[in-house]
Amino acid sequence: MRYFYYRIYQRLKKVESNDTPAFNALLLLTLLQILNILTLLSIVRFFVKFEIGKQQGIICGLIISFLILIVEFKNLFHKKDEICRQYENETKEKRWRGTVYLLLYIIISVTLFFVIGKPF
Repeated sequence: MRYFYYRIYQRLKKVESNDTPAFNALLLLTLLQILNILTLLSIVRFFVKFEIGKQQGIICGLIISFLILIVEFKNLFHKKDEICRQYENETKEKRWRGTVYLLLYIIISVTLFFVIGKPF
């Protein structure tokens, strides 16, 4: 996740109207992780036949979202300078490969959520 955060952060720094690229990168990565968790919960719910009410689902979703945001804020946002130093000397080939992996992660996460997680 550190590398994905770095790639998103570097891309968002190039957007002139973006005042907070580090925080926006954190939010995007957190959103993708939440989509993945919701997809997994949908799969579990399908096999276990476990039903929860709409209000309990919303409360649980908000709690999970805030927990992920807090953990990622501590692990990524506060260490963004360290993360940037770690990856700033990557080769062009590694940068290209990392960008492809990031795009695949985004596309697969969103696609799986809408295909599998739709009933959730």
